[in-house]
Amino acid sequence: MGLRSFFTRRRTPAAGESSAVMVATEPEPLTPAQLADLEVAWAELQQAVKEAGVTSFRACTRDGSRWQDNPESVRAMADTIRRTQKYTAEGIQTGPER
Repeated sequence: MGLRSFFTRRRTPAAGESSAVMVATEPEPLTPAQLADLEVAWAELQQAVKEAGVTSFRACTRDGSRWQDNPESVRAMADTIRRTQKYTAEGIQTGPER
């Protein structure tokens, strides 16, 4: 098999392999406990944004779900903002000076 035919060949599914089809479903409504956890996560994000002086940001998920409705995702955004603020405040610690 030549190099050109290697890169242009089509992948055929194995006998038992089925193609994955993603079906969009409506998310289940949040329970009162989950809603309270989400509100706490949003408070953490608002505090991180205020401390960092962030005026705006955009975020999305790979699967198209709403990150705003997931407490873990909201906390991850807050953590990312805090780490970015810490990194930029400390400056580059290793590597050549730029």
